[in-house]
Amino acid sequence: MIAIIYHDTFLSEINEDIFENKLSLEMRFTMTPKGIILNSNRNGDVMVKRYGKSFLNFFLGSSVNDAAEFLEKIVACSDVRTIVLRDRLDTSGAGMLFNGLYKKGKVHMVGYHPRFLSRITAEVVHELRNPLTVIKGFVQLSTLTQEFDKYHTAIVSEIDRMYAILENFLSYANEKAQMKSLLPDRLAHELIAYLSSECALNAIDFDYDIAYSAHTCRVDIDKMKQVIINLLRNALEALENQNGNKKKIFLRGTVEDGSYRFSLTDSGCGIDTEVLKHLGDLFYTTKAKGTGIGLSVCKKIISDHNGSFCLSSIPGQGTTVSFTLPFETKR
Repeated sequence: MIAIIYHDTFLSEINEDIFENKLSLEMRFTMTPKGIILNSNRNGDVMVKRYGKSFLNFFLGSSVNDAAEFLEKIVACSDVRTIVLRDRLDTSGAGMLFNGLYKKGKVHMVGYHPRFLSRITAEVVHELRNPLTVIKGFVQLSTLTQEFDKYHTAIVSEIDRMYAILENFLSYANEKAQMKSLLPDRLAHELIAYLSSECALNAIDFDYDIAYSAHTCRVDIDKMKQVIINLLRNALEALENQNGNKKKIFLRGTVEDGSYRFSLTDSGCGIDTEVLKHLGDLFYTTKAKGTGIGLSVCKKIISDHNGSFCLSSIPGQGTTVSFTLPFETKR
């Protein structure tokens, strides 16, 4: 049986009593595209009773404009979008982390005051661990081959990416991105360079099939590398303890209606259906040293690109993670 978790699982409907008990630290709202609140949970009621039924009334100064722009982005996107906003109740200076999703004509919003700093810290650790792992791999290869000069450029590039990651988190609230127009197959070759070297180091067969498209996508290449390395690390860990079948990772690129889809498939042990159900939970992980935020980082980056994110798995046969990037529209 195939178990699939889609990108909109973030706001799945559950029993109201369990919802209030389990997520009692969250503020949740349902509102119109213009921010008029239709209903809220008991924590959200605190804001509504104090500041009225307009989401924009929760903020002061420049945060009002940021909130209005955030609403527009949510309506224009098919996935969860995230931002940090300073609301009127905030006195810590950290702001509230808001997740929003537009579905069936309504905006669903979740705000997190607690655990924000621990989340940011965990994300920084998680994201810096990826380039460090790549650097370690290149150093090991250079030791084996005695060809340090061959890997020098790649190692320096990863160090630069670590600096970029730190800069990204410092400007997290501003959602800064270095977007450029790129053909999907050109982007694919950027990603293939990382995939092939890591698979070679781990004695894993790697192959790819990338369809050509004349349409361009607007992408931040460094952020796309973050996504693919996150997904690759998960695939490698799934293949670590596999016996018998040949270890394989396959990257596919396909043209869809209005978008381009990248799919990364491994021949690992797959993911149990019960585990899939919890993959959207904050900090949920099955790894001893995991942070439980790798997929949430990936989903946020793809959401920032107005794409969608999907994970499917067959226990005992493997896992496929895919994401779409919308084509640029000609003016």
